[in-house]
Amino acid sequence: AFKSKHGDVTINFRIFPYEQMHDKLLTALVSGQGAPDIADIEISRFGQFIKGDRVPLLGLKKRIGDAIDDIYGPAAVDPWSWKGEIYGLGNELNTVVMAYRRDILEDAGVQLPFATWDDVIVAGQEISTGDRKMFAIHDLSFGDHYMMMQHAGTSYFDENGNYNGDDPRSIEAMQFLHDLVYKHEIASIAPAEANDNWAPPQYMASFRAERFIATFGPPWHLSFFIDQVPDQSGKWDVQKLPEGLGESRPTANFGGTGMAITEQSGNPEASWALIEAGNLTKEGVLFDFEERTAYPAYKPAYEDPALAQPNDYFGGVKIGQLYSDIADDLPAFRQSPVWPDTTEAIQRDVITPVMNDKADAETALTEMKGTVEDLQK
Repeated sequence: AFKSKHGDVTINFRIFPYEQMHDKLLTALVSGQGAPDIADIEISRFGQFIKGDRVPLLGLKKRIGDAIDDIYGPAAVDPWSWKGEIYGLGNELNTVVMAYRRDILEDAGVQLPFATWDDVIVAGQEISTGDRKMFAIHDLSFGDHYMMMQHAGTSYFDENGNYNGDDPRSIEAMQFLHDLVYKHEIASIAPAEANDNWAPPQYMASFRAERFIATFGPPWHLSFFIDQVPDQSGKWDVQKLPEGLGESRPTANFGGTGMAITEQSGNPEASWALIEAGNLTKEGVLFDFEERTAYPAYKPAYEDPALAQPNDYFGGVKIGQLYSDIADDLPAFRQSPVWPDTTEAIQRDVITPVMNDKADAETALTEMKGTVEDLQK
């Protein structure tokens, strides 16, 4: 999509580890030299780039223009927006869904799909043994809580940028995750490590060994199972999130990377043309869908039959149709300059102690308010 119009342009792709890439980019932008034309900025680190009086990235709002109506904002632009301007554009519709081993649950006599979380708990107690649980809940990442609090109807920040993690729905979501492990005993702590806290090899190995038989997450999360647990193809199923937690939104929004043009770019027009090709053309987003099952946030692509095909891994479910059906229910993303510091503090002072049964959910999330207010000073 890009080369057909800009065949004379050479693109130098460079790949760095997550922390290194963002740290190097931030250093280059602060120093005023050494930044690339285009940078991919992950959703949880963007807050670092909007601190201070100005943002060292080019605004994309005018360039996007009327195409803003062709994308789902909460996934494609909201995480990289600040004070009315858009600084990044992503292509992933990160709609959170629940997935589970249909074969194991049906063998246990469980009626599917799940209507409520109470139904999930009853099923989990039916199939849970010493070696097998329903879920692997993270204690080193804020991700599970962030998904469940959105599902319940809230987020870490309100529309004015104030800390909202002590909202009763957030507390309910944190208590819910704790209780899956310690009260209902249908979950265990996810195998992980500090420097790879989401889906490291030991995490995926536990699913291959059928220690866990259900999960919830966005398309990029489910792609790990397709790639790394291939022997279970056809045995999984997927559905919207069950009801019974707060407002019970059918989905949540988790993850994403936005392509941004740095203010040091010597090629802003070619840079925009590449970003546009990757995010606002059918060819670009369908390529990414084929490569890594990233479901597009670009609505015109939904006309393509490839997105409506049954997914063999998930038992023939038209998973693309499910994603698009719940896309309108994606909650708004509320950005903040202290988002990275806040989520780091929440991981350290809320998630880890609560999920290790060493702190009370309500107390930890309430006391976090003072920590965030100090960060905002």
